[in-house]
Amino acid sequence: MMTSPRLLLDTSIAQLQTLASFLAEEMGEYRQRSVTATPEARACKEILLTISVLIPKLQAARYVVADDSPMLRPCVDCEDG
Repeated sequence: MMTSPRLLLDTSIAQLQTLASFLAEEMGEYRQRSVTATPEARACKEILLTISVLIPKLQAARYVVADDSPMLRPCVDCEDG
């Protein structure tokens, strides 16, 4: 099964947005529980910052990637294409 680059980007962006939402919730819970930053809270913050940089880059890549990549078009010389 061949997945188009645009579909792969859209899926990845959606999954990263879901992960970012989860981590933001976790960060809120850590803030409510304690004043001191735990290792888990620091890790969540670092991952959330990384994802927040990555998502816009992937969104920008969607405009560069064309759905009709030459590798995905049917072969004009083939019997099946």
